Amino acid sequence: MKAMGLLSVNPGGHDMRPAVLLPLVVQDLCYEIGGKRLLEGISFRTDAGPRTVVLGPNGAGKSLLLRLCHGLLQPSAGTIAWAGATPEAARRCQAMVFQRPVLLRRSTAANITYVLRLQGIPRRQRRAMITEALEHAGL
Repeated sequence: MKAMGLLSVNPGGHDMRPAVLLPLVVQDLCYEIGGKRLLEGISFRTDAGPRTVVLGPNGAGKSLLLRLCHGLLQPSAGTIAWAGATPEAARRCQAMVFQRPVLLRRSTAANITYVLRLQGIPRRQRRAMITEALEHAGL
């Protein structure tokens, strides 16, 4: 298993420095959907240093936990903080690589829509932005 790194990118240049996103602190995290509790009472802290591995059998909730930590899903209860910031605030300095990439199963427009929705861009604005991006790229 390869380690994931956190990088900060300077849009004006090629300078890439480690982002200060640790510690990751998860307190009493719960996730429930359709009346079924899938995660309950998860608490941990990860600091800079040795690698951290999330390990468990199929269906244990590993991917669900990582989606919650990265702000892709909202917890039913509990808190998640990356160096004191919410997952949404820390999103620009982190990345998650999925085991089964969703990007390959959707259209380019659908992928752009997904990212804009995560950023909280209203639907009406998203349509114009998607059209502009696709035209700009010649798609």
